[in-house]
Amino acid sequence: MKKRGGNKDSEEIIVKRRSKKGHDDEHGGAWKVAFADFTMAMMALFMVLWIVNPRQELHNPSNSDQDNNPVVDGGAGVFDGTSNTPLELDGLPPAPPRKTEQIRKQDGEAEAERQHYETPAQMQQLARLMEMVALKVDAMANVEIEVVPQGLRILIKDDQKRFMFPRGSADLDPHFRTLLRSLAEVLAKVDNKLIISGHTDAVPYRGKTGYNNWNLSGERALRARNVLVDAGLPPAGILQVAAQADVMPLLPEDPENGANRRIELLLLTTHAEELYRELFGNGSAQARYSNDGTEFVAPVRKSAL
Repeated sequence: MKKRGGNKDSEEIIVKRRSKKGHDDEHGGAWKVAFADFTMAMMALFMVLWIVNPRQELHNPSNSDQDNNPVVDGGAGVFDGTSNTPLELDGLPPAPPRKTEQIRKQDGEAEAERQHYETPAQMQQLARLMEMVALKVDAMANVEIEVVPQGLRILIKDDQKRFMFPRGSADLDPHFRTLLRSLAEVLAKVDNKLIISGHTDAVPYRGKTGYNNWNLSGERALRARNVLVDAGLPPAGILQVAAQADVMPLLPEDPENGANRRIELLLLTTHAEELYRELFGNGSAQARYSNDGTEFVAPVRKSAL
Protein backbone atom coordinates (compact mmCIF):
# COMPACT_ATOMS: atom_id res chain seq x y z
CA MET A 1 0.00 0.00 0.00
CA LYS A 2 1.50 3.35 -1.01
CA LYS A 3 0.47 6.96 -0.48
CA ARG A 4 0.57 9.36 -3.38
CA GLY A 5 2.38 12.56 -2.45
CA GLY A 6 3.06 13.81 1.01
CA ASN A 7 -0.41 14.90 1.76
CA LYS A 8 -2.03 12.94 4.45
CA ASP A 9 -5.35 13.45 2.89
CA SER A 10 -4.18 12.17 -0.35
CA GLU A 11 -5.68 8.90 -1.60
CA GLU A 12 -4.09 5.65 -0.72
CA ILE A 13 -3.33 3.29 -3.57
CA ILE A 14 -4.10 -0.36 -2.78
CA VAL A 15 -2.48 -2.89 -5.00
CA LYS A 16 -4.04 -6.38 -5.01
CA ARG A 17 -1.90 -9.15 -6.36
CA ARG A 18 -3.78 -12.11 -7.81
CA SER A 19 -2.16 -15.40 -8.64
CA LYS A 20 -2.37 -16.40 -12.24
CA LYS A 21 -3.93 -19.79 -12.75
CA GLY A 22 -3.36 -21.65 -15.92
CA HIS A 23 -5.40 -24.47 -17.38
CA ASP A 24 -2.73 -26.96 -16.17
CA ASP A 25 -3.13 -26.31 -12.43
CA GLU A 26 -5.58 -29.23 -11.99
CA HIS A 27 -2.75 -31.53 -13.05
CA GLY A 28 -0.48 -30.43 -10.29
CA GLY A 29 1.45 -32.61 -7.78
CA ALA A 30 -1.23 -33.07 -5.09
CA TRP A 31 -2.24 -36.52 -6.39
CA LYS A 32 1.31 -37.72 -6.07
CA VAL A 33 1.19 -37.24 -2.32
CA ALA A 34 -2.06 -39.25 -2.04
CA PHE A 35 -0.66 -42.04 -4.22
CA ALA A 36 2.49 -42.21 -2.13
CA ASP A 37 0.42 -42.57 1.05
CA PHE A 38 -1.66 -45.35 -0.56
CA THR A 39 1.46 -47.19 -1.73
CA MET A 40 3.01 -46.98 1.70
CA ALA A 41 -0.14 -48.38 3.29
CA MET A 42 -0.21 -51.32 0.86
CA MET A 43 3.44 -52.08 1.51
CA ALA A 44 2.78 -52.08 5.22
CA LEU A 45 -0.17 -54.48 4.72
CA PHE A 46 1.93 -56.89 2.63
CA MET A 47 4.68 -56.84 5.24
CA VAL A 48 2.18 -57.74 7.97
CA LEU A 49 0.73 -60.61 5.89
CA TRP A 50 4.21 -61.89 5.04
CA ILE A 51 5.15 -61.97 8.72
CA VAL A 52 1.88 -63.64 9.88
CA ASN A 53 1.70 -66.36 7.15
CA PRO A 54 4.63 -68.56 8.37
CA ARG A 55 3.04 -68.68 11.81
CA GLN A 56 -0.21 -70.03 10.35
CA GLU A 57 1.67 -72.73 8.43
CA LEU A 58 3.37 -73.85 11.62
CA HIS A 59 -0.05 -74.43 13.22
CA ASN A 60 -1.64 -76.04 10.13
CA PRO A 61 -1.76 -79.88 10.52
CA SER A 62 -1.87 -80.34 6.75
CA ASN A 63 1.61 -78.81 6.45
CA SER A 64 3.17 -80.63 9.38
CA ASP A 65 4.85 -84.00 9.44
CA GLN A 66 2.68 -87.04 8.63
CA ASP A 67 3.32 -88.51 12.05
CA ASN A 68 1.28 -85.67 13.56
CA ASN A 69 -1.36 -85.57 10.88
CA PRO A 70 -4.82 -86.51 12.25
CA VAL A 71 -5.95 -88.13 9.00
CA VAL A 72 -2.88 -90.33 8.55
CA ASP A 73 -2.95 -93.85 9.93
CA GLY A 74 -1.12 -94.09 13.23
CA GLY A 75 -1.14 -90.38 14.00
CA ALA A 76 -3.00 -88.32 16.54
CA GLY A 77 -6.53 -87.01 16.09
CA VAL A 78 -9.45 -89.24 15.10
CA PHE A 79 -6.99 -92.15 14.76
CA ASP A 80 -5.22 -93.42 17.81
CA GLY A 81 -1.60 -94.47 17.71
CA THR A 82 -2.19 -98.23 17.80
CA SER A 83 -5.23 -98.83 15.60
CA ASN A 84 -5.91 -98.72 11.90
CA THR A 85 -9.57 -97.88 12.43
CA PRO A 86 -11.07 -94.54 13.48
CA LEU A 87 -12.25 -94.10 17.05
CA GLU A 88 -16.01 -94.13 17.60
CA LEU A 89 -17.51 -90.67 17.71
CA ASP A 90 -20.83 -89.86 19.39
CA GLY A 91 -23.64 -90.40 16.92
CA LEU A 92 -21.39 -91.56 14.10
CA PRO A 93 -20.56 -95.20 13.25
CA PRO A 94 -16.91 -96.09 12.77
CA ALA A 95 -15.62 -96.35 9.22
CA PRO A 96 -15.11 -99.87 7.85
CA PRO A 97 -11.63 -101.25 8.62
CA ARG A 98 -10.55 -101.80 5.04
CA LYS A 99 -6.88 -102.32 5.81
CA THR A 100 -7.68 -104.81 8.56
CA GLU A 101 -9.82 -106.89 6.18
CA GLN A 102 -7.02 -107.02 3.62
CA ILE A 103 -4.55 -108.23 6.25
CA ARG A 104 -6.91 -110.94 7.37
CA LYS A 105 -7.35 -112.23 3.83
CA GLN A 106 -3.60 -112.31 3.33
CA ASP A 107 -3.13 -114.23 6.57
CA GLY A 108 -5.76 -116.79 5.56
CA GLU A 109 -8.18 -115.81 8.31
CA ALA A 110 -11.06 -115.11 5.93
CA GLU A 111 -12.31 -118.68 6.42
CA ALA A 112 -13.15 -117.88 10.05
CA GLU A 113 -15.46 -115.08 8.93
CA ARG A 114 -17.59 -117.31 6.68
CA GLN A 115 -21.07 -118.00 7.99
CA HIS A 116 -23.08 -121.21 7.78
CA TYR A 117 -26.80 -121.02 6.92
CA GLU A 118 -29.02 -123.89 8.05
CA THR A 119 -32.60 -122.98 8.94
CA PRO A 120 -35.23 -121.82 6.42
CA ALA A 121 -35.29 -118.42 8.13
CA GLN A 122 -31.54 -118.07 7.65
CA MET A 123 -31.82 -119.16 4.03
CA GLN A 124 -34.56 -116.60 3.48
CA GLN A 125 -32.32 -113.92 4.92
CA LEU A 126 -29.56 -114.93 2.52
CA ALA A 127 -32.05 -114.93 -0.37
CA ARG A 128 -33.02 -111.31 0.35
CA LEU A 129 -29.37 -110.35 0.37
CA MET A 130 -28.82 -111.92 -3.04
CA GLU A 131 -31.91 -110.22 -4.43
CA MET A 132 -30.42 -106.90 -3.37
CA VAL A 133 -27.22 -107.79 -5.22
CA ALA A 134 -29.20 -108.68 -8.36
CA LEU A 135 -31.11 -105.42 -8.12
CA LYS A 136 -27.87 -103.49 -7.87
CA VAL A 137 -26.59 -104.89 -11.18
CA ASP A 138 -29.98 -104.62 -12.92
CA ALA A 139 -30.48 -108.39 -13.09
CA MET A 140 -33.72 -109.01 -11.21
CA ALA A 141 -35.26 -110.48 -14.37
CA ASN A 142 -32.39 -112.97 -14.59
CA VAL A 143 -32.52 -114.41 -11.07
CA GLU A 144 -35.01 -116.59 -9.20
CA ILE A 145 -34.18 -117.51 -5.61
CA GLU A 146 -36.16 -120.12 -3.70
CA VAL A 147 -35.77 -121.78 -0.31
CA VAL A 148 -36.06 -125.56 -0.81
CA PRO A 149 -35.72 -128.49 1.64
CA GLN A 150 -32.14 -129.04 0.45
CA GLY A 151 -31.12 -125.43 1.04
CA LEU A 152 -31.24 -122.40 -1.25
CA ARG A 153 -31.83 -122.68 -4.98
CA ILE A 154 -30.50 -119.83 -7.17
CA LEU A 155 -31.69 -119.99 -10.76
CA ILE A 156 -29.93 -117.80 -13.35
CA LYS A 157 -31.79 -117.50 -16.65
CA ASP A 158 -32.29 -115.49 -19.83
CA ASP A 159 -34.78 -112.66 -20.19
CA GLN A 160 -36.57 -111.25 -23.24
CA LYS A 161 -33.58 -109.10 -24.29
CA ARG A 162 -30.49 -110.75 -22.80
CA PHE A 163 -29.24 -114.30 -23.25
CA MET A 164 -26.70 -115.84 -20.89
CA PHE A 165 -25.13 -117.88 -23.69
CA PRO A 166 -25.55 -117.63 -27.47
CA ARG A 167 -27.35 -120.58 -29.00
CA GLY A 168 -25.08 -123.63 -29.08
CA SER A 169 -22.23 -121.78 -27.35
CA ALA A 170 -20.64 -121.63 -23.89
CA ASP A 171 -19.47 -118.00 -24.25
CA LEU A 172 -20.85 -116.13 -21.25
CA ASP A 173 -22.52 -112.77 -21.85
CA PRO A 174 -20.83 -109.81 -20.02
CA HIS A 175 -24.07 -108.93 -18.21
CA PHE A 176 -24.32 -112.41 -16.68
CA ARG A 177 -20.60 -112.40 -15.94
CA THR A 178 -21.15 -109.28 -13.84
CA LEU A 179 -24.11 -110.94 -12.12
CA LEU A 180 -22.09 -114.06 -11.23
CA ARG A 181 -19.23 -111.98 -9.91
CA SER A 182 -21.60 -110.00 -7.71
CA LEU A 183 -23.16 -113.19 -6.36
CA ALA A 184 -19.69 -114.61 -5.71
CA GLU A 185 -18.96 -111.73 -3.34
CA VAL A 186 -21.85 -112.95 -1.18
CA LEU A 187 -21.23 -116.68 -1.60
CA ALA A 188 -17.57 -116.25 -0.66
CA LYS A 189 -18.76 -115.39 2.86
CA VAL A 190 -20.99 -118.48 3.08
CA ASP A 191 -19.69 -121.77 4.48
CA ASN A 192 -22.31 -124.02 2.83
CA LYS A 193 -21.28 -126.28 -0.02
CA LEU A 194 -22.48 -125.45 -3.52
CA ILE A 195 -23.65 -127.53 -6.49
CA ILE A 196 -23.60 -125.92 -9.95
CA SER A 197 -25.65 -127.45 -12.75
CA GLY A 198 -26.14 -126.49 -16.39
CA HIS A 199 -29.41 -127.01 -18.29
CA THR A 200 -30.42 -126.72 -21.96
CA ASP A 201 -33.67 -126.96 -23.86
CA ALA A 202 -34.62 -130.06 -25.83
CA VAL A 203 -33.59 -128.68 -29.23
CA PRO A 204 -30.90 -131.06 -30.54
CA TYR A 205 -27.42 -129.60 -30.83
CA ARG A 206 -26.42 -129.07 -34.43
CA GLY A 207 -22.71 -128.93 -34.73
CA LYS A 208 -19.63 -131.08 -34.54
CA THR A 209 -20.05 -134.81 -34.37
CA GLY A 210 -20.07 -136.35 -30.90
CA TYR A 211 -21.04 -133.09 -29.24
CA ASN A 212 -24.54 -132.74 -27.83
CA ASN A 213 -26.58 -130.98 -25.17
CA TRP A 214 -24.80 -132.91 -22.44
CA ASN A 215 -21.48 -131.48 -23.47
CA LEU A 216 -22.96 -128.03 -23.92
CA SER A 217 -24.67 -127.92 -20.51
CA GLY A 218 -21.52 -129.22 -18.83
CA GLU A 219 -19.32 -126.56 -20.46
CA ARG A 220 -21.76 -123.83 -19.47
CA ALA A 221 -21.84 -125.01 -15.85
CA LEU A 222 -18.05 -125.18 -15.78
CA ARG A 223 -17.81 -121.68 -17.25
CA ALA A 224 -20.07 -120.37 -14.47
CA ARG A 225 -17.95 -122.17 -11.90
CA ASN A 226 -14.76 -120.55 -13.20
CA VAL A 227 -16.26 -117.07 -13.09
CA LEU A 228 -17.40 -117.58 -9.49
CA VAL A 229 -13.98 -118.84 -8.41
CA ASP A 230 -12.16 -116.03 -10.20
CA ALA A 231 -14.41 -113.57 -8.37
CA GLY A 232 -13.40 -114.92 -4.94
CA LEU A 233 -15.50 -118.01 -4.24
CA PRO A 234 -13.23 -120.65 -2.58
CA PRO A 235 -12.81 -123.65 -4.92
CA ALA A 236 -13.33 -126.00 -1.97
CA GLY A 237 -16.80 -124.55 -1.49
CA ILE A 238 -18.03 -126.16 -4.72
CA LEU A 239 -19.06 -129.76 -4.19
CA GLN A 240 -20.13 -130.60 -7.75
CA VAL A 241 -20.38 -129.20 -11.27
CA ALA A 242 -23.05 -131.13 -13.16
CA ALA A 243 -24.35 -131.39 -16.73
CA GLN A 244 -28.12 -131.88 -16.88
CA ALA A 245 -28.77 -131.33 -20.60
CA ASP A 246 -32.56 -131.21 -21.16
CA VAL A 247 -33.65 -133.89 -18.67
CA MET A 248 -34.97 -131.42 -16.07
CA PRO A 249 -36.89 -128.71 -17.96
CA LEU A 250 -38.60 -125.88 -16.15
CA LEU A 251 -41.47 -126.21 -18.62
CA PRO A 252 -42.08 -129.96 -19.05
CA GLU A 253 -45.04 -129.26 -21.35
CA ASP A 254 -42.75 -127.24 -23.66
CA PRO A 255 -39.27 -128.78 -23.45
CA GLU A 256 -37.95 -126.84 -26.48
CA ASN A 257 -38.80 -123.50 -24.93
CA GLY A 258 -35.78 -121.25 -24.35
CA ALA A 259 -36.89 -120.71 -20.74
CA ASN A 260 -35.46 -124.14 -19.95
CA ARG A 261 -31.91 -122.88 -20.63
CA ARG A 262 -30.39 -121.90 -17.30
CA ILE A 263 -27.64 -122.28 -14.70
CA GLU A 264 -28.65 -123.40 -11.20
CA LEU A 265 -26.73 -122.91 -7.96
CA LEU A 266 -27.85 -125.08 -5.05
CA LEU A 267 -26.58 -124.07 -1.64
CA LEU A 268 -26.79 -127.18 0.55
CA THR A 269 -27.79 -127.51 4.15
CA THR A 270 -25.69 -129.76 6.39
CA HIS A 271 -28.21 -132.60 6.11
CA ALA A 272 -28.36 -132.36 2.32
CA GLU A 273 -24.58 -132.38 2.11
CA GLU A 274 -24.39 -135.50 4.28
CA LEU A 275 -26.92 -137.28 2.06
CA TYR A 276 -24.93 -136.31 -1.00
CA ARG A 277 -21.70 -137.62 0.49
CA GLU A 278 -23.41 -140.88 1.43
CA LEU A 279 -24.69 -141.24 -2.10
CA PHE A 280 -21.37 -140.61 -3.87
CA GLY A 281 -18.82 -141.25 -1.13
CA ASN A 282 -17.65 -144.27 0.83
CA GLY A 283 -20.96 -144.42 2.66
CA SER A 284 -22.80 -145.94 -0.28
CA ALA A 285 -22.94 -149.52 -1.53
CA GLN A 286 -20.45 -150.29 -4.28
CA ALA A 287 -19.93 -152.96 -6.88
CA ARG A 288 -16.28 -153.68 -7.64
CA TYR A 289 -15.46 -155.47 -10.87
CA SER A 290 -12.39 -157.65 -11.48
CA ASN A 291 -11.33 -160.68 -13.50
CA ASP A 292 -12.52 -162.89 -10.68
CA GLY A 293 -16.03 -161.49 -10.82
CA THR A 294 -18.13 -158.80 -9.17
CA GLU A 295 -17.79 -158.04 -5.48
CA PHE A 296 -20.49 -156.21 -3.56
CA VAL A 297 -19.18 -153.84 -0.88
CA ALA A 298 -21.67 -152.84 1.81
CA PRO A 299 -21.75 -149.19 2.92
CA VAL A 300 -19.69 -148.21 5.94
CA ARG A 301 -21.90 -147.06 8.76
CA LYS A 302 -20.62 -144.80 11.48
CA SER A 303 -20.90 -146.41 14.89
CA ALA A 304 -22.86 -144.56 17.49
CA LEU A 305 -20.77 -143.05 20.25
